[in-house]
Amino acid sequence: MELTHIILRYGELFLKGKNQAFFEKTLVHNVKKICKIKDITKLRGRSILPYFNDHTELKRIFGIVSYSPAVRTEKDTTKIQEMAVKLVSNGTFRVETKRSDKTFKTPSPKLNIEVGKYIEKHTNATFDLTKPDTILRIEINQGGAYLFTDVIKCFGGLPVGTGGNVVTLIESDADVLAALLMMKRGMSIFPVASKKHDITLLQQFCPVPLTLHIFTNQHEIDTFAHTKNILAMVIGETFDNLKKHTTELLILRPLIGFDTKDITKSFIQFSNL
Repeated sequence: MELTHIILRYGELFLKGKNQAFFEKTLVHNVKKICKIKDITKLRGRSILPYFNDHTELKRIFGIVSYSPAVRTEKDTTKIQEMAVKLVSNGTFRVETKRSDKTFKTPSPKLNIEVGKYIEKHTNATFDLTKPDTILRIEINQGGAYLFTDVIKCFGGLPVGTGGNVVTLIESDADVLAALLMMKRGMSIFPVASKKHDITLLQQFCPVPLTLHIFTNQHEIDTFAHTKNILAMVIGETFDNLKKHTTELLILRPLIGFDTKDITKSFIQFSNL
């Protein structure tokens, strides 16, 4: 079955605020930059883009809650039924429909039944509402009818660039994790260090090129931050390894409640995509 599109789902957190348009615009911009995609259709709480093979890159874009590789067909019950049997042919299944385009008159429960009966009649698959092997999902919106079986979870959060700017001190993997967590909150980061450190993982999640700025002391970091109008510095310290920092910058410690196992587990989640 040749897939045609990918459905992106946003976080409800930024869909309800006054800055909704700004958040959506930033997210679409980040998708275009990281995935090199130009053609994106924006819908309410969704974006639709053409299918591409390396879609796991979407997991590196904060603000996306989940996505689904899908196939599009016409908003016609017969067309939907014919497409459904190409996605479900054996095992047990159930059908779930979300109908945001009310010009399509068939109610969702009725379409679920009609598609389910058609699949049972034309394949070896059987209907099971409780514990199906496959859930066939149908989304009907302004762009057409989209059918899919996979919902791939992402990190969610807020799109990078919707928050402020922070300096991120990079001296260890814990510092890298702290920077990633701030990016997940929408922050744009400016990595600094006293010596070279690998920031490849940070770059994979960032829609703009990153540069690791090398400084010899905290005063130089403060001066750099002031030139960028930055007021805060992110450090990967936990409660067990707090240090005193002589700086005018506000110190942010997103790992303050983490232990070593938490840090290792979270770092692996980001790095093993």
